[in-house]
Amino acid sequence: MALTLGKKVFIVMLTILGSWTSQATSRTLQEAASMAKRHEQWMAQYDRKYADDGEKESRFKIFKENAEFVEKINSEGNHSYKLSLNAFSDLTTEEFVASRTGYKITNQSRSANVNTSFRYENLSDIPMTMDWREQGAVTPVKDQGKCGKKITYLKL
Repeated sequence: MALTLGKKVFIVMLTILGSWTSQATSRTLQEAASMAKRHEQWMAQYDRKYADDGEKESRFKIFKENAEFVEKINSEGNHSYKLSLNAFSDLTTEEFVASRTGYKITNQSRSANVNTSFRYENLSDIPMTMDWREQGAVTPVKDQGKCGKKITYLKL
């Protein structure tokens, strides 16, 4: 059974396409393994432990997205700064903001602030000066000494 020229070309093209697909799959698997290794090293560096495999998998996904973002920004080369991974690299932006800024918006606070007017909007008798110490709002200046900090002196 003789193969026609069209069938031979088709088989060659199919072989080439299969080879490219195999290389792309291999590269993707290598990149995934490399990222998993980076995540393991990062976990060791920041002593990060997860409750279970499910949490580790979801944190790895966030870590991977953050690492890819860092690489993308740094590869652009048009910034005056460089990004790097840090102890917060397995947190989403929302998780970081909630955990580090102390700001937690709730539906109750969101609706309460919408209709609130400014408390002093109709105030007309405003003094030129005010000593807030007399009002009990602040205390006088105090000498805090070392304030828990070690003071070092330079020897000249």
